[in-house]
Amino acid sequence: MVEKGLELRLLEPRDASALAALEARVFADAWDAEHFRELLGQDRFLAVGAFEPDGLCAYLTAYSVAGELEIVNVAVAPALRGQGIGRSVLHFFLEQGRLGGAQRVVLEVRAGNLAARALYGSCGFVQVGVRRAYYADSGEDALVLEWTTCPGS
Repeated sequence: MVEKGLELRLLEPRDASALAALEARVFADAWDAEHFRELLGQDRFLAVGAFEPDGLCAYLTAYSVAGELEIVNVAVAPALRGQGIGRSVLHFFLEQGRLGGAQRVVLEVRAGNLAARALYGSCGFVQVGVRRAYYADSGEDALVLEWTTCPGS
């Protein structure tokens, strides 16, 4: 799928190095390419990415468990944030999940990550819980958010 000059697609084991390189630019505790290669070969792991001509610029990773999807990470290259790329990746992921039969998507987000919370809210996620002092590095709460294909279910 092409949107806003981006190629949006499911990631495969061959994308592991690019995925690890972007993750290292975004997260301090990044997974390496070998770990991603192993995960991308598993049926229960799902990853979608956005590609510009220069390569992978955003991704979303998730696990599929019992008909539900749990988002693990969403990342956009720092220089490209605020341009709607994260929203495009999230929309593509939700559509892929819906087509795959998922009726529920859950995630955790830092209470203080206002940009991420705004993104998720604009895509139909609602808060369903709080995990107090969840993040060991800061003691910050995690908000548990949910998206369903049938609101109210």
